Amino acid sequence: MYNKQTMKLSEICSCLKEHKSYNFVEKEVCGVTHDSRKVKSGCVFVAIKGHKLDGHDFIVSAIEKGAIALVVEKKIEVVSQIPQIIVTNTRQALAFISNLFYGKPSSKITVIGITGTNGKTTTSYLIKSIIEASGSKSGLIGTIQYQIGNRVIPAQETTPESVEIQSYLSEMLKSCMKYAVIEASSHALSQHRLEGIHFSSAVFTNLSTEHLDYHENIKNYRAEKLKLIKGLDKEAFAILNADHNTSKHFADYTEAKVFWYGIRRKHADVTAEIIDISADATKFLLNSPWGKEIINLKLIGKHNVYNALAAATNGLALGFKIETVKKGIESLSVVPGRLERIDYGQDFYVYIDFAHTHQALQVILSTIRQITAGRIILVFGCGGNRDRNKRPKMGHIAGKYSDLSWITSDNPRSEDPRDIIYEIQKGMSKEACFRVQVDRRIAIEDALLEAKRGDVVIIAGKGHEQYQITKDTIIPFDDREVVRQVLQSNLVSHF
Repeated sequence: MYNKQTMKLSEICSCLKEHKSYNFVEKEVCGVTHDSRKVKSGCVFVAIKGHKLDGHDFIVSAIEKGAIALVVEKKIEVVSQIPQIIVTNTRQALAFISNLFYGKPSSKITVIGITGTNGKTTTSYLIKSIIEASGSKSGLIGTIQYQIGNRVIPAQETTPESVEIQSYLSEMLKSCMKYAVIEASSHALSQHRLEGIHFSSAVFTNLSTEHLDYHENIKNYRAEKLKLIKGLDKEAFAILNADHNTSKHFADYTEAKVFWYGIRRKHADVTAEIIDISADATKFLLNSPWGKEIINLKLIGKHNVYNALAAATNGLALGFKIETVKKGIESLSVVPGRLERIDYGQDFYVYIDFAHTHQALQVILSTIRQITAGRIILVFGCGGNRDRNKRPKMGHIAGKYSDLSWITSDNPRSEDPRDIIYEIQKGMSKEACFRVQVDRRIAIEDALLEAKRGDVVIIAGKGHEQYQITKDTIIPFDDREVVRQVLQSNLVSHF
């Protein structure tokens, strides 16, 4: 990643607490990157050990492309012509270097972080909507995309690498944005991608089992989420879910001013009384020390009331008026792939949702059960090379809460999709009504053809994603586009 300004290599080294230098010669640095493919002349190359690849194996390539210094975790004996900065953890070093190189942008912009298993994306969109309802501009870094004004970058991961985050924050500042909203994934917190960022507030949504293939157990997973809240200073705000037990644990470890939100706990600072949930909207009364407002939320379900409460509490803590909070929440009509309704005039409902854990799937299905007298028809699967323990749990929830489900492929990656489906089936009860179709496109088509007046078809797992990963191949695939093609064809005729 590159900046218009340059910086002395000695300056770069000054932000690293402990390091050793070999072949040190003062240099003018005009870029920092961990990706050897992006190295240009005058760049510092930071070699990171990844899940599959090790940046130390690409050092020769980086030098050939113009790297003028290396940040590494071990001395590279075959390299003698350029400086080597040796540190214990190059990922952490990349975060510190990037923060300095881009001028510590988070110290000049209000940065809001959001962490939790479910609800991060919707909450981030709601927070951004509240900010913009106030007349201010906000950038967004999250699961679906990275937004910097009119520039929209499709997200490769929820929270990008530290050098990219700092570059985006710097770009937001140059675009006169006063706020930045960042989804903080557990992987990012574990891998130091957010170190060096000053958060003015941090929101915690909830915690359930997820990514245990990476974190090994729920305790480790919780510890990574805690890092965001624990890292807040005394001037910052921690926005915690009063209805979730983990929040008390988080509150014990932060110096920040804590604000609580919830539905069940009446002692929370900001609460909601749900008035009505329909297929198109959710109406609730927002209660807070700053006043009361009836909120007509265009997103459906109790879980979205929690997301709205989190966003509202954050906004109120940061000083936004309650009228602005109401306007911002009510202005958001859809979050891509989050109970996103697809309507082409058919006489049944179709929703696309990102739910890919058994807890998220249960929330979605129980929400839909409240608003339909017809059948719930579900299409879902589980990702390959990911936590296998959740597969039978997904099957159990699908069988319990849907009337009919199709078990299909969902990014099988290097695994045989039939093996994944078999593990999902293990959780299905004898009474569960389901069908197996490995081809996701056919599964969606069959489910839509099965639907009758008043039914609800839910296609879960991929949400906003526009690809399918099979082995080492990524092919274009968008659930929404498949639904459009089927509904607009002559196949579905009951309109």
